[in-house]
Amino acid sequence: MDRAAAEAFLSPDAAASEGAALGQLACSLDDGGLLITASRLVEFGARAAILLAPGLFRLDFTPQEETLGLYPRVLGAWEVDWRAGEESWDGYRDPSGPKPIELIGIFPQLGLRAWIHVLSFTERDALATHFVAKAEIRKSPGGAAAPPGPPA
Repeated sequence: MDRAAAEAFLSPDAAASEGAALGQLACSLDDGGLLITASRLVEFGARAAILLAPGLFRLDFTPQEETLGLYPRVLGAWEVDWRAGEESWDGYRDPSGPKPIELIGIFPQLGLRAWIHVLSFTERDALATHFVAKAEIRKSPGGAAAPPGPPA
C-alpha cells in the first residue's frame, strides 16, 4: 500500500463525517495519527456501533446486565491481529466494578495500529449501558506491526 492511501485512513474529516450518526468526533494527533472519540447509551440486548474508523474497523457492543458482547468488524480486505489484555476479558466479573476495556488492532498490510480504550457504566434504571470510547490510530514504527500497548 502506498503512503498516500495509508494517509487516507488517518483523516479526521472522514472519521467525523462517517461517524456523525454515532455522535463521533475526530482530530489529528501531533504525531500525524488520528484520535476518534464517542459516547453512547445502549439498551441491554441491543447491538450498537460505538466507534467507526472509515475503511479500517467498526466496533460494536451488546450489553447485558452481567455480560458484554464485543464485536470488532474489519471494513476492508485487511488482515487484523486483535489483542486484548487479560484484565479486559473478565472486567465485568471483578467485584470492585468493571474495568476499562483495551484492545489493540494491528493492521500489518497498512502499517497501522489502533489502540482502543472503552469505559462503560451500567444505568440499571434505564436498562442500558453508557459507553465512552476512544481510538488512537497511528502508523506503526517502520511500517511494521508494533508491539501491543498504548502509543509511546
